Amino acid sequence: MSVRANSGSLRRELRFSKTAVEANLEAQGLSLAEVKPLTEALFDEKGLLGLYGSELLLLEKLLGISSGQPAVALTGELISVKSAPTGTGVSYGYLTKLAEPTTLGLVALGFSDGLPRSATNKFSVSIDGVQHRGIGRIAMDQCVIDLGDSSPKVGSEVQFFSEEFSLADFASESGFSALEILGRIHSRVSRVWSE
Repeated sequence: MSVRANSGSLRRELRFSKTAVEANLEAQGLSLAEVKPLTEALFDEKGLLGLYGSELLLLEKLLGISSGQPAVALTGELISVKSAPTGTGVSYGYLTKLAEPTTLGLVALGFSDGLPRSATNKFSVSIDGVQHRGIGRIAMDQCVIDLGDSSPKVGSEVQFFSEEFSLADFASESGFSALEILGRIHSRVSRVWSE
């Protein structure tokens, strides 16, 4: 078993791609400066609550949810990796029991960060471009992923919303809308621009 040494805060980021946002806005005939209140709302934990219908529709286009390039990524950190034999119960209540041996990864993001528990056993993440499925119940501060025979290092970045499994995909699997998912993301998840 490999576990992360406690050396500071864990990686929890909601990243907005400036390049993708600008491309999506250009397709709408708009610039970043023209939608400043919308981009400011993204960086405020409760910012989406103050937006109206037409603003929310534009926000979906800006983020590439309804069309265009996906422009938002949620990232966490792999904090533990361990081998698990057949029959191992996974997470609270052992909702899932392993049908075969595998390697499990523990990720430092859970429902207190905004992941809906309804996505339990339905979501996927990617690590270094390799997709892995979530397994077991999403817990308060963490969730478990099935790494199969992959062996990513503890400390690796785990992408929840990515090109492989977008925010729209995550929303579809959880039963919430994409903007509802974004609105749930807690303040301890940093909001940053990326290129």
